[in-house]
Amino acid sequence: MYRVNHLVYRYQTKPVFSPCNLEIARGEYLVLMGDNGSGKSTFLNLLAGFLKPSEGTIYFMEQSLTAWKKDPIHKKKYYAHLGILFQETDTQLFNATVYDELAFGPRQLQLSEHETAKRINDCLNLLKITHLSNQVPYQLSGGEKKKVAFASLLVMNPDVYLLDEPFAGLTKESEKLFKKIIKNLHQLGKTIILSTHDYLSICEEADSILLFDSAVTRYSKEEIEANANLLQHLKRY
Repeated sequence: MYRVNHLVYRYQTKPVFSPCNLEIARGEYLVLMGDNGSGKSTFLNLLAGFLKPSEGTIYFMEQSLTAWKKDPIHKKKYYAHLGILFQETDTQLFNATVYDELAFGPRQLQLSEHETAKRINDCLNLLKITHLSNQVPYQLSGGEKKKVAFASLLVMNPDVYLLDEPFAGLTKESEKLFKKIIKNLHQLGKTIILSTHDYLSICEEADSILLFDSAVTRYSKEEIEANANLLQHLKRY
């Protein structure tokens, strides 16, 4: 689904992470790990097309992101494949009510109001936030905002989920719910790419990790399980 060739991003003149080469298959569950400031969020923003690589090329379904974004029609098609959850959810909530927030995407696709309402109600129920439907998003708590932002992705049923620290700021109960939903999405064949500091809690579901350390290194679940030192190293994040 994604292919990354010699990807480099520089902040001013300093590379954020070492050159990265990898492929991300359709339906893969890839976890990004590393210290704060190691480049995980930058990598997600590069995949999302919000940042332009300093060097290298990102391909999605064998077309470069440059090609996908060359005109409004192709760009719209690319973003129809993606569900993006930012670390700071305030940046993606801008409608008057929670219902309108969830309705924004389906209405852009010109879905019927009946289909839009059905999707919204399903997602509100799934995330247990039906009581927030008429609330103003910016007046909600941090955890509630994250649920609304996540619901706004789910309502679009994208192929790929780019999730930046999706469990941060959640109660234990809400974190458990998020992990269950993400696990179900993976089982449905969705591609999951998420950053977290808590690999051990999702290691059963994840296929592999991309570790942002002195180098950007990919490890399969099997490699991690067979390497006690690596597993111990991951616990420190």
